[in-house]
Amino acid sequence: MSVILARVDQRLIHGLIVNQWAQALQIKRFMVVDDELSTNEAIKASMRMSKPAGTGMSIINTEKAITNFNAGKYDNQRVFVLVKEPATLIKLIEGGVKIPKVDLGILFNESGRKPVTKFVALDDEERRDLQILEQKNVPLVIQYVPTDPEEPFKA
Repeated sequence: MSVILARVDQRLIHGLIVNQWAQALQIKRFMVVDDELSTNEAIKASMRMSKPAGTGMSIINTEKAITNFNAGKYDNQRVFVLVKEPATLIKLIEGGVKIPKVDLGILFNESGRKPVTKFVALDDEERRDLQILEQKNVPLVIQYVPTDPEEPFKA
């Protein structure tokens, strides 16, 4: 089955992810793909403490994620991919990872970003990256929690 949903969320793993999304999507593995965090053992250890019983968690860099997906390592799992920026998803897709849909979670209104919704603000580069995902026929939605209605997003 593999990737069920990919979410762009600056906070990556947090209460809404482990308590609401995991249950709603019946997740078996959380996959945080972040080149910088994947080398920080202290942050990785604290993130792993938040995972619900019965689920796995990978906190790996983009290259390792591509290698593992292409090797079929997660074929029998329901994987929820979490990234900080849409550029990471482009790299995954170009590396052969199938991403069925992207949810824009929380992107803070900082560093020159312009608000799109209450929880999503984008800069020009992020908007361009989302346009690339659209061109690759990946549906983009905004859905803060699984009980909210999905709102299609057009970059």
